[in-house]
Amino acid sequence: MTTYSSSYTGPQWKIAQVELDPETRTPAATVMEPTELAGPTAFWPDGTTSYLLHFHGGAVTSWTVADEADTAVRALEAVRTGEEIAPDALRAYIRDVRRLETRMTALKEELLLIAREPGPTGRARLTFREIGDELRQHHSTVAERHQRIVDGDPAPWRAWLTQHTERAALYSNGGELPRTPEPPREHETNVYDSEEEPGKVIARCRCGWSGPAGTNIVTAARQGKAHEDQPEA
Repeated sequence: MTTYSSSYTGPQWKIAQVELDPETRTPAATVMEPTELAGPTAFWPDGTTSYLLHFHGGAVTSWTVADEADTAVRALEAVRTGEEIAPDALRAYIRDVRRLETRMTALKEELLLIAREPGPTGRARLTFREIGDELRQHHSTVAERHQRIVDGDPAPWRAWLTQHTERAALYSNGGELPRTPEPPREHETNVYDSEEEPGKVIARCRCGWSGPAGTNIVTAARQGKAHEDQPEA
């Protein structure tokens, strides 16, 4: 295994360009190994550079974006070097850059939604002005776009981005909006099995109060509710 950093001792994939056996399609010979490794970056003897991305997403999300981003980088290099681009390659460049652009729009707008959703404090994570500063847009423009999404006008690729996640049900097709988390109450009770008296249940409160042990769950729940209503009683 080739490590990317002298400070990292975990297993890594070996970085090398290999030649495949035409029959078995397995590595037959190493064509080239990098001359230098710097974190996820590899420098090759032919003057090229590669960057290794790490992600957990499946083929429909992270892998797709990585593949289209690779095409976009190759298109960028072709533009900068002034090479003649064949029609097939040109079509592939245009297609993947367009797809990547639409996926990035969906991701940007999903981050906008998350930024305006209530965080752990119960307030929006970012203000419209803070979001506008990062997007280089006036905060009123950001607020208007946010409202249109909430009203049912999401980015075309949002369903692709959020598929198989809990966020897929939000903001679209009548889905609910994220709820503001309620701050923990000082007095909140529940019914538990008694540790001291097996077979019995007991109501306990977050504040440390506990009721008498009994055999009836309904009675214990009522005792807990009475404590919540009148904790000083």
